[in-house]
Amino acid sequence: MKFFIETFGCKVNFYESAALQKLFSSRGFDAADSLEDADVVIINCCTVTENADRKDRFFFNRVKRENPGAVVVLTGCWPQAYPEAAGKLGADIITGNGNRSEIPDLVLSYLENRTPVKEILDVTKADFECLEADELLEHNRAFLKIEDGCEKYCTYCAIPKARGKVRSMPLDEITRQSRSFAEKGYHEIVLAGINLAAYGTDTGHDLGDAVIAAAEPEGVIRVRLSSLECDIMTDEMLNKFASCSKFCPQFHLSLQSGCDRTLKRMNRHYTAGEFREVCDRIRERFDAPTFTTDIICGFPGETEEDFLESLEFCKSIGFLRTHIFPYSRRSGTMAYSMPGQLTRAEKQSRVRRMQNELSEISASVIRSYIGKEVRVILEQELDNGSYSGYTDRYIPVRVSGDGLRRNDVVRGVIMDSDRSAALVGMTEIL
Repeated sequence: MKFFIETFGCKVNFYESAALQKLFSSRGFDAADSLEDADVVIINCCTVTENADRKDRFFFNRVKRENPGAVVVLTGCWPQAYPEAAGKLGADIITGNGNRSEIPDLVLSYLENRTPVKEILDVTKADFECLEADELLEHNRAFLKIEDGCEKYCTYCAIPKARGKVRSMPLDEITRQSRSFAEKGYHEIVLAGINLAAYGTDTGHDLGDAVIAAAEPEGVIRVRLSSLECDIMTDEMLNKFASCSKFCPQFHLSLQSGCDRTLKRMNRHYTAGEFREVCDRIRERFDAPTFTTDIICGFPGETEEDFLESLEFCKSIGFLRTHIFPYSRRSGTMAYSMPGQLTRAEKQSRVRRMQNELSEISASVIRSYIGKEVRVILEQELDNGSYSGYTDRYIPVRVSGDGLRRNDVVRGVIMDSDRSAALVGMTEIL
């Protein structure tokens, strides 16, 4: 019996799909090489935008065209948040975000009696589901999901509906899974979650404790964090980060807008000034940290003045990378029916303008590291025999030298840079 998993959405979804792959393999299923070769197809859905829903539906219809005899499982955020809409597709098995570990059993049960299954748990009452992955798409860094749920209720977002309350992985389980990844050859652990900064608010711990737990195994070289909400970043948490020698001082702080009026309409829980204050507190504790972020352009009611204010704020922070998106309407959210909806053309225009301006800032941040000694984990061999990789501050680099291999850890000095990467002169392989 062969299975095939298609994943849409964020790194958390990909981690959960990797865990599903391990679960199915442990029950005697074999991974199919293609969709057409599968007996069971699992679609791990996203619902962050209505376009994500369309991708979920499109792939389901593709399965029905190309492999009509396969057992089809819908799981993830879309069926959790919008079970009626997902149910209309007619999947054989529908689950949400609370019982992924049961999916192999649900498939086996369906194969016995061919009775459609719909089991979507109430994630507002669920506990943290400890899943474990073996092989991940990232060959050098292992993403470890340690938190689920979000209770922020931003006006543009359906994720609280899809993920429920904040739930956290126990600290000893973080250490155990981190050690397991290190034993498989992963040098870097990336802690991930739906609202990662809220880790431990349900257990009396905080994200700093999770970093220390993940860094404990000897084979772990780096611990990095995925996206964070700045309003939960306490001094105690930052001090714990700073106390950990393996911690990567690169902070992805999700800003969304640098304009207070827009932030208020988004129901973000901070002002631009408070965001800057968090960046300042981080800079007090770390030598040359880097910041990356997400920005939404064209949110309902955003004027040209608001957009320019957001742009100037982003320029003043000095982001290494900025993921910039046009606002996408999402039914079932407050922002969907807000007045002042912008045209697609205007939203795209603002995205391009911000990208052009902030690409210059990114290049200048990379240039500022010229002359600094860095450690790089080599990730991909390039055509000319050199390798690309990242420093602990997520500076993209290219390294040349004899005897290099993917996953090597090398020490060197940043000698030069172009608009997209720094050039490292290697001194030694560690």
